[in-house]
Amino acid sequence: MYLRILWVGKTRNAPMRSLVEDYVGRVQRLISCTVAELPDPARKKGYRGQDLCEAEALKIEAALVPDCRHVALDEKGRQLSSVEFAHWFENEQNRGTKGVEFIIGGPEGLSSSVLGRAHLRLSLGKMTWTHEMSRVLLLEQIYRAQCIVKNMPYHK
Repeated sequence: MYLRILWVGKTRNAPMRSLVEDYVGRVQRLISCTVAELPDPARKKGYRGQDLCEAEALKIEAALVPDCRHVALDEKGRQLSSVEFAHWFENEQNRGTKGVEFIIGGPEGLSSSVLGRAHLRLSLGKMTWTHEMSRVLLLEQIYRAQCIVKNMPYHK
């Protein structure tokens, strides 16, 4: 199984970018993983609100791989513990899932069309996080879940 994480825009905050790179490297030692940074339509066209969300949706939908399981980060999504998240991964591997794509929208979130394509809507908790912080949190939880699945001592 491989993982692909899609998000809109570059990680501009240097400390966040460093953490993203660190966790991507950790995850890649355990499972095939790539990150796709999609162009941010707000930077060129000045979109805001729902218009921005829809412009991002076009970029996201064009980048999705059809035969993957899609997991959309959504504040109204399902909240899983780290162990439950690891079990979810294990179940996907056991059922023969080829790939999982995680989708993180921009500051306005994801459009209903992208959310509608998701096999799982995942929440990182009840608190609100910046989209850059969400990248780090997701990657850390993916790493933790892979350590749990592989019986490695990271998760304590």
